[in-house]
Amino acid sequence: MGSPNPMKQIVLAPEKKSLKAAINYKLALFLDGFTSALFLTGMLVLLGLLLKFTHLAGEQVVFVLAMSLLAFLFLLQTGLSFVFVFAHPKLAFLGAFSSISFTMLCLTLIFVYENWWGTNLMVILTLPLLLLSVAFLVNYFVSGEHRHTTHRKFLYINILLPYLFIALLWLAFLIRHEVRERREKLLAWQTWTGSTGFREKATCFYIPKL
Repeated sequence: MGSPNPMKQIVLAPEKKSLKAAINYKLALFLDGFTSALFLTGMLVLLGLLLKFTHLAGEQVVFVLAMSLLAFLFLLQTGLSFVFVFAHPKLAFLGAFSSISFTMLCLTLIFVYENWWGTNLMVILTLPLLLLSVAFLVNYFVSGEHRHTTHRKFLYINILLPYLFIALLWLAFLIRHEVRERREKLLAWQTWTGSTGFREKATCFYIPKL
């Protein structure tokens, strides 16, 4: 048996390293492009939210389409997360499970904002997924594993940031719901006092005529 040619090993090793570097570079470019699509869709969602708060034309169409597109992108991210399955299995499964949770949360927000039939069912189906994904996220941070730069970017931008964005959407819904309830109560009070003449009676009682 002859010994392996050392010159062949010297030539092949840099080729393997360059191929791995090229794959990582292509992957990083694809992740950056996908993340940019998420950011643009998020801006479209905020536009739809602004239209809803200002009651301008097209509020329902823009918001529903933007949230549907965001849900579709998170569904794609579920599969995209498995590119880390060999280098970082925990991050891959965390990204996949969180992305499924984000998809359901986006769909649930559409039902909640539009007050569609089946809203309660969507909330019941989504809540366990949200709790489990948050538990996995906390466990991931507690483990304190060393993370590559690409892994950190995916964790912070594609997982943590969507949690904050969806929490902002829920907070906006609660504020909008509270404002709408107060407006409806005020309108009902004004209608009742106007129909019964209570406003005039109360004015005459509290403010005597000179």
